[in-house]
Amino acid sequence: MTLKQDPRCYSNVCVNGLWYHYDHCSTRAYVLRGGATPEVTLAKEPRTEQELVEMLQSITPPA
Repeated sequence: MTLKQDPRCYSNVCVNGLWYHYDHCSTRAYVLRGGATPEVTLAKEPRTEQELVEMLQSITPPA
């Protein structure tokens, strides 16, 4: 699915047992956890949800 190019939109995806929040039009994603929300920086702005998942898989060790 193509991600909307609108900074008001976001996607939440589960990768290797961790939920990530991604604000569209950015290169940052956050792990959704109670209290602590570790941030990850993506190499580039993903264009599709599949690309987002693949980028997160490459930086997230399997659970």
